Amino acid sequence: MKTEFLTATAAAEYLGVSRSTFWRLRKEYPVSAYFFESVSRFKRSDLDEWAKHFKE
Repeated sequence: MKTEFLTATAAAEYLGVSRSTFWRLRKEYPVSAYFFESVSRFKRSDLDEWAKHFKE
């Protein structure tokens, strides 16, 4: 079973970019973050939708 919520490092890997690129893109084009124990997590389905903007 795949984890639905990913850390920033896992989200960057999932999207095929470096962690610093992920944070830079997120700053310019916000994507929803969820916080668990004060750590931001990113929902896989939100990342899929967000990434579509860069493929167009």
